[in-house]
Parts: sequence; C-alpha cells; structure tokens
Amino acid sequence: MTGLLRVSLFVFSVLVLVVVIRRIRKAGLEIVDSIFWLGLSLALLLVAVFPGIAYAASDLLGFGSPSNFIFFCGIIVLLVRTLTQDQKITTLKKKLTTLTQTEALREADERGGRENRRRR
Repeated sequence: MTGLLRVSLFVFSVLVLVVVIRRIRKAGLEIVDSIFWLGLSLALLLVAVFPGIAYAASDLLGFGSPSNFIFFCGIIVLLVRTLTQDQKITTLKKKLTTLTQTEALREADERGGRENRRRR
C-alpha cells in the first residue's frame, strides 16, 4: 500500500470522525447511522495505521494489491448501506401513504358529519 493511500485513508477517516461527531452534537444524525459511520471511519483509521491488516487480508482473499482489497470492501459496504437505506425509505413511504389515507378518511368523515348536522 502506497504512502499516499495510507495518508489519504488516515485523513479521510479523521474527517469522517469529525463530521459525524459534529452531527451527533447537533442532533442531525440518528444513533444507528452514526454508529455505522463511526465504525467505518475507525476501520479505515485502523487500516491506515496498520497496513499489515490490508496486506494479510488481500493475500488471504487473493487480491492483487491491498488497495484493490480496500476499494472492493468500500464498494461492498456502500452497496449494503444503500440496500439498508432503500429498505428504510420503502418503510417510510408505506407509512406516509397510510397516514395520508387515514387523514383523508378522517377529513371525509368530519365533512360528512357536518353535512348531516346541517340537514337536520
């Protein structure tokens, strides 16, 4: 692993740590999401400080170089994260649809009740 890649990983992981901590303090990030980002940045920091981990893992799994292993892991992590976010979005869309329909029925019932009172 080149020195430039190690420095880049270190800087990026520290930057992610700072951003996540600031967003946690401002309550702009959910705890579950912050745990993911903190874990990811700590893993990158660990690989940047101890590059032997990346060398051993890339040799074990048959990658040509540790940087290819790191990029592969990054792609996999982001794909899993995207799938998780899609599931959350789908759940929220269903809840929003149910809420909208419930509110529309409630308003229709209120209008119907008012019209029945006027007729009497």
